[in-house]
Amino acid sequence: MVEQTLTFEQYLAGLPPERRSEVERVWRAVRENIPAGYAERIGDKFLTFAADDEQLVALASQKNYISLYLMPLYVFPELKAKFDAAAGTKLKCGKSCINFSRAEDLPLLTIAEILTACPDVKAYKAHLLQMRAEAQRKRKPG
Repeated sequence: MVEQTLTFEQYLAGLPPERRSEVERVWRAVRENIPAGYAERIGDKFLTFAADDEQLVALASQKNYISLYLMPLYVFPELKAKFDAAAGTKLKCGKSCINFSRAEDLPLLTIAEILTACPDVKAYKAHLLQMRAEAQRKRKPG
């Protein structure tokens, strides 16, 4: 399935009016702090930055909330600890996302620091491959 490519303005125009400024504020913080080399993709459902096919960050407007998918929290434990300390317990987190209604609910400065701390594309992909290989070894019996 090929995802439709939109401009950022087209994506925003497709959102409910009350969501536009929230999404715009969060995505601006992401754009300003994403390391060089990651490609921005804008589809009808998600805004993403990825290293080829490996997502680093995504944002989506869901039915009842907005979701920020911040992969560094799941692959770099030290960045997860930093986020948890800044966010406290006020945020609702899913298995792979942070759900929120207002941008002000997010620790945007900490998110900016987390993105800035991410490695370049080549190192990020190598880290993911290493993590997957380790997980595979742990699953094998014996």
